[in-house]
Amino acid sequence: MGACCSCFDAITGGKHSGESSQEMTTRNSARGVPPASHGLSRAMSAPTISIQGFKVSGSGLALTRIPVEQDAAYWEIHVSIPGQTAPSGDEDGDLQDVDVNDDGEEDPYAVKFGVATRKDREFYRSLETVEEEGDQASSRDDGTFLMRPISNLRHGDVIGVAVMQSDLPMIQILLNGEPLLECFINRFRGTVYPAVYMPAGAGGEGERVDDEGMSLNFVFDEDEFKEMSPHARFGPLLVAQGII
Repeated sequence: MGACCSCFDAITGGKHSGESSQEMTTRNSARGVPPASHGLSRAMSAPTISIQGFKVSGSGLALTRIPVEQDAAYWEIHVSIPGQTAPSGDEDGDLQDVDVNDDGEEDPYAVKFGVATRKDREFYRSLETVEEEGDQASSRDDGTFLMRPISNLRHGDVIGVAVMQSDLPMIQILLNGEPLLECFINRFRGTVYPAVYMPAGAGGEGERVDDEGMSLNFVFDEDEFKEMSPHARFGPLLVAQGII
């Protein structure tokens, strides 16, 4: 994006001294350490999730490879549903037919957005055991505690996620540029990763699409954002390459 040095300074708290991030990355490559990069984590995502580049489909929890380490970060998830066209606005320009679950009765088909802590194969094996026994896992147990559901998503919807580690609310979720106040999360602890949860049969109300009908595309490149972050201090999620 043409601002790598300044972005790196934002992480380290000022001008970095000694060697540049490029020099550190080259040094690590020489040691056999591959440079970090954005992308979806196959190892931390559910076995039932399909990953193609930055696009996820299927069902279950999907996490990215890069954690949120900077103070203020923003990224987007773009919704794609084959056979649908992007919804038109009403006379005031507001998009219709999208609901947020704030009535205490959660839509089992609602897609969840936010962040999640690190996951591994043992986590998914334990979750599968709970489901096989006929029990229903809580949001803490299924990894979606730091996520919020949005119902009736349509083709072309843009979900923005903004994380601020030094102020409240720490997690903000936006739909097509509009903040969803009922989806804000005040606090979290520990290392978190951008994440989504796609239930089986996710899709619009009335006619549910099959598991592969909806796909979600993670966007971390500022040039590809379709909406504005809630504040100028929220920059795109950075990859802290070469930091040991």
